[in-house]
Amino acid sequence: MFETRSLPHMSTISLDYFHANAALPQGVNPLPYFRERDHDVPVRVKPDVPLKYQRLMGLDCGWRMLPYRMQDRYDRNRQEQDIPAIIMENEFLKATFLHTLGGRLISLVDKENDKELLHCNRSLQVGNLATLDAWFAGGIEWNFGQYGHAFTTSSKLFASIQKDTEGEDFLRLYDFEPCKALWWHIDFHLPKDSRQLYAHVGVYNLEDTRTSLYYWTNTAVEMSDDTRILASSDKAVYLDPFASKGTRLFGYMQMPNIDTCKNIDASYPNRFDASNEYFFTCENESMPWECALGGDGTGFYEVSTPLLGYRKMFCWGSHAGGKRWQRYLAPDSNSEYVEIQSGLACSQLHGYFIEGNSSLSWTQAFGPLAANSHEVHDVSYALASEAAKRAITNQIDTTKLTSMHERFSLESQIEPGEIMQRSTGWGFLQKKLKEYSLPGPFVFDEGSVRDEEKPYLSFLEEGKLPVMDLTRLPLTPPICSEAWKERFLVALQNPDLTDTEEATLKHYLGIIHLELEEISCALTLWLECMAVMLNAWTARNLAVLEERRGCLSDSLQWYALASTLPGFAMDPCIAEEYCKLLVDNKMVEQARLIFDALPLSWIETSEKLSVPRARLAAMQGDAALIKALVLDKALGHIREGDAPLNDLWLAYNMIIYTNEQKVEATKEVIERVKKLYPIPAKYDMNMFE
Repeated sequence: MFETRSLPHMSTISLDYFHANAALPQGVNPLPYFRERDHDVPVRVKPDVPLKYQRLMGLDCGWRMLPYRMQDRYDRNRQEQDIPAIIMENEFLKATFLHTLGGRLISLVDKENDKELLHCNRSLQVGNLATLDAWFAGGIEWNFGQYGHAFTTSSKLFASIQKDTEGEDFLRLYDFEPCKALWWHIDFHLPKDSRQLYAHVGVYNLEDTRTSLYYWTNTAVEMSDDTRILASSDKAVYLDPFASKGTRLFGYMQMPNIDTCKNIDASYPNRFDASNEYFFTCENESMPWECALGGDGTGFYEVSTPLLGYRKMFCWGSHAGGKRWQRYLAPDSNSEYVEIQSGLACSQLHGYFIEGNSSLSWTQAFGPLAANSHEVHDVSYALASEAAKRAITNQIDTTKLTSMHERFSLESQIEPGEIMQRSTGWGFLQKKLKEYSLPGPFVFDEGSVRDEEKPYLSFLEEGKLPVMDLTRLPLTPPICSEAWKERFLVALQNPDLTDTEEATLKHYLGIIHLELEEISCALTLWLECMAVMLNAWTARNLAVLEERRGCLSDSLQWYALASTLPGFAMDPCIAEEYCKLLVDNKMVEQARLIFDALPLSWIETSEKLSVPRARLAAMQGDAALIKALVLDKALGHIREGDAPLNDLWLAYNMIIYTNEQKVEATKEVIERVKKLYPIPAKYDMNMFE
């Protein structure tokens, strides 16, 4: 075990634990989930949004995840537990990182004032808010990858300890991001005499072509009625929370006024009566900054070098649904939080590129702030912001931050020292495939290759994968890139392959083809695979392919076949998709037959089955079953922005009311039932009212 390292008046780094009452991911979904057909997200703008902030809106923001697997295996049964943590500490600050959970900086304590600076959530209840599903609230999150929280937000990262040029230890978190083939690291420095924690970030694109880059630092801080958010710009773009459902509509604002919420000061997040987010345009600042200050003028601040030129405020809102979301994510707590974020692009729905064979870097600093309370709460946002700026520059100014950035940039090339933890083997496998010479910040050794990735190591060495075992779950999906596709195509040219070895390669190559949207190639390979090895996993992939092509009947036929083949009974994941598709298309009798054939334990433990079954019960007029399946239980997988209990609560009461009153379900009756039976607070997940 790594021992605490300390010298007189030096900072220390040690291994410890963070105690929490937590419900964390308990496994992964074995299915490959393919990227959305629309790579770009449709975004609209109001006439007042300047043209320069309309560039690259929605670019490459469509959902994607391969080769990662969905982290959807969890519940709401929290348990007291000690979560591994890395502690960085000096005389002034104590920082606690959860290196097994995306490197989350869960706590940053101002030791001089014995004050927690972050929303230190010790009720870690994961919910369905991230790209891979599982996400938890609290601390500072480092969001690399794709729109929708980091791929690694609930996963292990590489963690290593190095010595800097002053002889002090610093912490490096790093990984290879296989979805976009980017290599990234964050070096955390806490010099012995520093009242700021520094994070130096480097991102490398070793490919010949440019790719989209998504990055946001997401900081959760405690919020009260008098919490105020100030930033180095008084201009911002905002998302209209009251735009029609499914519409992303941007407007432009000058703080503290926002058109969507008249007569409030938008710099006080708890004054919003709906979930809200706006993005400060700080791109012209030499040292962009943002802070969250309480009524007494104290709180948290962060600054960065210019590249990280935008800032964000997100709040859940003070309405019933917003309050419910806060409790949903921290059930054992009464505290509330607001998020202040910093990013490369104008908003999280704006694209950004990193060129081929290039790198980017920036540095952030985080720390406690104490300002004149009257000044930072002045009715004039400009005066309040200027007061906050004075307080911040008393702590750190542009010259100091630039100097630290230059120093950290040089120290970033120090090779990882003692590796405290390893992540996945994808970095090693990609290095082996491409024969890369990696930049200084990275070491990916063969020891990082996990059991689930070892078949791909053998594949790179021997050109074969283990023949698909129809009594076991499939392999984790391969990296879906041109380079990996070419290696599979070469492997398939081996004349010594057996039929089953060839069919296995075709199954996994088909995954790459469909992710790259080479639909005909995927279809051909999967049909050829099925001709040799009938199995539920390939049949399911064919069902997804046909649904993507708009062929619902063909998709349902493949799902029906999958339900009869080896593999289907091993995991509820294929049944979850099949049943949802039937219910979505109101195929009541077919859905009933499939549900009736499933193990009862699946429906009891999988919300992806129990919620569609409750929706089917609504179509069947079975109020008691709706109640038993969802209303009497605590749902743990409600997606951010969704409110599935709204319709089920209404359906439940409509069935009872129309039966008792012997009336038809007319529009007037529906409105009457809504008024008679408003949704209870425990079911209200509405982000907007």
